[in-house]
Amino acid sequence: MNSLFKYELLKIAKKRMNIVVVLVSLFLTLLFFIMPVQNYISLERDGRQVNGAAAIQLEKEYAKKLEGTLTEERVAQDIKEYQTLFTNPKNVLKDGDKVNLTDENYARYVLPHYSYLKMIDEAFLKPQVTDNGLTVLRDMRLENTAGFYQARADKVKSYLDIDYSDWKYSNQEKQFWNTKNSQIETPYEYGYHAGWRSLFQCFELLIVSIIAICICIAPVFAGEYQSGADSVILSTRYGKSKLIKAKISAAFLFALLVFLINVLLAVGIQLYAFGFEGWDLPLQILNVTIPYNLSLLEAAMVCILILLLVSMGMAAVTLLLSAKLKTAFAVLVVDVLVILLPVFLGLSGTNGILNHILMLFPYMAVQPVFPAEYTSYFSYPFPGLTVDIITMRIIVYVVISAVCIPFVGRAFKRHQVQ
Repeated sequence: MNSLFKYELLKIAKKRMNIVVVLVSLFLTLLFFIMPVQNYISLERDGRQVNGAAAIQLEKEYAKKLEGTLTEERVAQDIKEYQTLFTNPKNVLKDGDKVNLTDENYARYVLPHYSYLKMIDEAFLKPQVTDNGLTVLRDMRLENTAGFYQARADKVKSYLDIDYSDWKYSNQEKQFWNTKNSQIETPYEYGYHAGWRSLFQCFELLIVSIIAICICIAPVFAGEYQSGADSVILSTRYGKSKLIKAKISAAFLFALLVFLINVLLAVGIQLYAFGFEGWDLPLQILNVTIPYNLSLLEAAMVCILILLLVSMGMAAVTLLLSAKLKTAFAVLVVDVLVILLPVFLGLSGTNGILNHILMLFPYMAVQPVFPAEYTSYFSYPFPGLTVDIITMRIIVYVVISAVCIPFVGRAFKRHQVQ
């Protein structure tokens, strides 16, 4: 078995086309994950733009002044300081009834802390409402505290109470999400976290590695049909038993190695450039309404786990197709359709059955559910049980792998030899 396994693994790994495909996937991963580093932009307090490593260092300096616990008193004080900027006539420009900060003062006092102020501002907004100008913070009337965490709770309640014709949460789902939200630890800790924010924005680009895996293992069985070697293999002593197991094991190990190399490259680039700081901060600093009680590191690990399961699930599907279909090209056509189906159909932005299905396809499944409200609160209600989108994706791809693998060998053994 060991010699067969090694032979099959080397057969996949040494194939010239596979080497090219893996190298291309690594190049694309390098390109996709280094671009956010090179294109990272920050502004000096005089409005001068800096890019790349200099911008990241500047962002760290700005964020260092904001580190600490977000108590109600601190949030209220920070909002008051922001509002104070508008009380000085020298800081503002009036356009009719509108009062805005001058470009110079906006660059000096707001832009360095914009993501922090935006996070606070979003807690006080109604669901599906944007306020890029931070007008809510500017016009708030404050007492001793800001009511930041109560505002978050009220916003979550309003989101769950949405009652559109095509979107409505059942009482069971509301109870599920309210229970999850009750587990969120407050007050939040805040600090520098640019690397983790960038990672969540880029994780979906690892779909390239999944496509590369499918291309490389598509010929594992179909290639034997095309070459005519299937008749020889099935007539040998171990052709219907150990050799099939060796092919399946080798394909999965190859898929795992390709995936891990791509992930290590992607994560390594981002965290080397941006730094590891912020790993223990709560996920809610990306979006205050996120209902998962996870740190940024824990959330990143969840994303990687789902990416891994999707990779293994698609490897299992590809092997089954390879055993069923006569050519590797036909296998890849089906794979691409399965992976990219949500792109062709498009999400409708509703809570319908079709969206619940499309959200489980590979292209959507590799996209982190944070920080968007739409995906953060996406759930699958069953009688007496509600399953969140993260758990559902894990279950689906574990089941896909478990169901497909036993049928791979059976399909290869029972196919009609030409």
